[in-house]
Amino acid sequence: MRKVLIYKDLQNYEYQTAEVWAENLATAFSYQKEELIFSEKIDNTERLSEFIEQQDPALLVFELTKNADIQKYLNICRDLRVPYLFLRPNAKYDLKQISLPVSFLVEDKEKAPFASAFGRFVKSKILIYAPKDYGSKARQNINQMKTLFNSFSLDYEEKQGKKDSFGIEREAAQNAENDNCGMVIISASREYGLDDVIFGSKEKRILQKTQIPVLLINPRADLYVLCD
Repeated sequence: MRKVLIYKDLQNYEYQTAEVWAENLATAFSYQKEELIFSEKIDNTERLSEFIEQQDPALLVFELTKNADIQKYLNICRDLRVPYLFLRPNAKYDLKQISLPVSFLVEDKEKAPFASAFGRFVKSKILIYAPKDYGSKARQNINQMKTLFNSFSLDYEEKQGKKDSFGIEREAAQNAENDNCGMVIISASREYGLDDVIFGSKEKRILQKTQIPVLLINPRADLYVLCD
């Protein structure tokens, strides 16, 4: 049976929120809940990524406690084929509605199966955030997502954002609480450029500023889907 894994290290034991979320998600998807506890002896990015993959998880959960190193966690997850969820302490488990910002990038279509899984098994309504773009690529992505959602008769709604494709994920994360969304799904950066190294990646900046849980999806073709 596949697993919902909670990442823990020996520097911090405050994981009550992660425990609640992992338990609820494991129940919804009929998975097991397990913990991954690491010491500094094996806490390096490459070995952790390999070890996590060996566990065959369906979802990895991080709780961003006061001592959490966001960039370290992002580095650990760079090559994972599974989604990874970041939670703030005391984040309420409420997934009646989730936020799905969509850009013109081709990898954004990879968010759709995961949003669909939450619609099917958690019964979440999906709020599609459309960017204010002049081109048609984002609209093509949205239409393909809607085709998938319609095939499962999922509940969804489209909302027109004020930002273009480069800012739509940040806008959705900032507005998630007002939109009554309990989680936002974003894509991880395809690669880190010089600006990302100096100022931090867009996902790091989003995680630093939002209190809403964020599910990150890596842009790769061999992703593990939560449920078939």
